[in-house]
Amino acid sequence: MILEGNPVLKAARDFWRSLPQPVNIPDIRLLDVATIPREILPHLIIAETTNANFDLSRFRLVGSEIGRWFREMPEGMDAKAYGQLTDPAYIRHMRDTLAELIQRRRPIYCRSLYTLPADGDTSATLVTAERLALPMADGGTAVGCVLIVETLHVTGGLEGPLRLLPPERHVVVRHDALEVVALL
Repeated sequence: MILEGNPVLKAARDFWRSLPQPVNIPDIRLLDVATIPREILPHLIIAETTNANFDLSRFRLVGSEIGRWFREMPEGMDAKAYGQLTDPAYIRHMRDTLAELIQRRRPIYCRSLYTLPADGDTSATLVTAERLALPMADGGTAVGCVLIVETLHVTGGLEGPLRLLPPERHVVVRHDALEVVALL
């Protein structure tokens, strides 16, 4: 199984499965954040979605580990404004992943590789991101929120956390979406 090698993502999936699912997915309004396992919290993003264009609309919660890796992602921030800070290819990948999550109403696992350019004396830096996106209703039957649990690993060049993701528009970063899998 894909998640067996990542205990944080596996714990997130198991936690999501344990939640009451009144409309075949859990409802964010029934979530008691005190019940979220401690190993998940630093890697967690809770974001509202807009079903019309498959966008995230607002970040409700951003875990400490995410904050250490990403440049800007404050709670309450408008996600569209956040998208203006970054590379269009990255936003397209995230929008495609979110569209699949909303349409299938099932967890989505994706693994991406970012190749950050060499900086002076360092070689190129590779960042592998593994994400598990988990659909949540928000008082209705449609997907209204998404829990995103993400782990990042760096090799070569710089050491993390980098505070370089998502890539700025002027930085040429190769982003390869290696895997996108809908899970049961």
